[in-house]
Amino acid sequence: MPRFVVMALDGMRPDLVSPTLTPNVARLVAEGVRFAQARSVFPSETRVATPSFITGCRPGGHGMVANTLFDAAVAPGRLLRTKLVADVMAMAQGRESPLERPSLGERLAEAGLSFALVSAGSAGAARLLHPAAERLGGFRWNVEDVDGEAAERVRDRLGPTPPHVVPNVARLEHAGRVLLEVVLPERRPDVALLWLSEPDIAFHWGGLLSPAAREGLAAADAIVGRVMAWRDAQPDAAEIGLLVISDHGHVTGVGKLSLAEELRKAGFRAGTGMAPDVDVVVAPAAAPGLWFRDPAMAPQVAEFLSRQPWAGPLLARDASILPAGQALPLSLLGSGHRRSADLVATFAGTETPDAWGLPGTAPFDAPDVPEGGGMHGGLHRAELATVLVMQGGPFRRGAVAETPADLTDIAPTLLHLLGLGSEGCEGRPLAAAWDAAQDSPPLHEVIELPRGFVLEAMQAAPAGRLYPTAMRRG
Repeated sequence: MPRFVVMALDGMRPDLVSPTLTPNVARLVAEGVRFAQARSVFPSETRVATPSFITGCRPGGHGMVANTLFDAAVAPGRLLRTKLVADVMAMAQGRESPLERPSLGERLAEAGLSFALVSAGSAGAARLLHPAAERLGGFRWNVEDVDGEAAERVRDRLGPTPPHVVPNVARLEHAGRVLLEVVLPERRPDVALLWLSEPDIAFHWGGLLSPAAREGLAAADAIVGRVMAWRDAQPDAAEIGLLVISDHGHVTGVGKLSLAEELRKAGFRAGTGMAPDVDVVVAPAAAPGLWFRDPAMAPQVAEFLSRQPWAGPLLARDASILPAGQALPLSLLGSGHRRSADLVATFAGTETPDAWGLPGTAPFDAPDVPEGGGMHGGLHRAELATVLVMQGGPFRRGAVAETPADLTDIAPTLLHLLGLGSEGCEGRPLAAAWDAAQDSPPLHEVIELPRGFVLEAMQAAPAGRLYPTAMRRG
């Protein structure tokens, strides 16, 4: 019976995989199959990407539409931050989870198979990755956990979790030990997921390829190497497949601003909650969301944004909120949901190299990320490109797959290889991972956007769903 270990390097850009920076990941690439056209979802944020990976559905299906969002039915006076378990559960409104599609752990449990999560990311993201762990008797551990059976077991075996620092090396190494010394030998799950918070943290706070980022990359790569060594030492090593993924990439943030403040300067009453003196709620991000007290004011805000050099095209939950042709419907990207913002703003990024020679810069709205730090969430080519490598077990050797892929295709692939169906998933099993005859290059499409921008996209088959690749000036 096959089993799989998935290792997620949060925020990893595929163009940073190299024998110098990440020798172990580079070895997996050389020995396995790399998906050259792997992409994130929109918005390319972690707590949007993680549910997309774990449910096999895009945001419009599972319902987690942003890292930070506004929901008047849940918290009318403030923004919800999904890194916090309390806010995630507030969105659930008494249910087990706010997700509107079953998770990979639930699907496996229905067939008598098991899923285990070890996470060095946020507690909110861990809850979204394995929301039914308690009910299913599964294993979910996160570096922020202090209570619960898993936290107590890990603390008794390995001691307390190290404090958070930048780069988050000590916590990464602790999480690696939890996987290798507790989960894999004691629970032997059919699918194990190790979520590593680097290089994302160091990218944000130190910048891409800064000394901190290089240290974070090296630490994450070293853990990948330890998992490879563990697999190779198992009696059933030939049956164990390894996957290395990332949830999004990064651009370098250049031109930091506050969209709410810019709107206030222009005379709009903008804030972070719907108060008597607020007409438009703004959630800061690389693709900020805007919720209106009165949708009739949306065209005024759109007209203001159209005159700003840093602003890109607008997307909308309901495109009719603006005159025809002024907004792209979020549903085209699989991201439209009742929780979505009335409008989602984008920023006008460029392919200009940053201080380290890496292509991709963009303005951004994130109060806690410094100027020049890594940023993600939008539709820039560097934000959407992800790492997707599969090695060992049933996977092809030394291959590059050209078929389009995104995060929603990973769970259906694992389910298929475990002999299970993936009904209800929007993604598809990536048969090119084990059968070269199933691989084919993408069908490319260019979609005209408002204000002279274009969206590059791919399809796996004619009239198939779109895989967004890059937003750029036309």
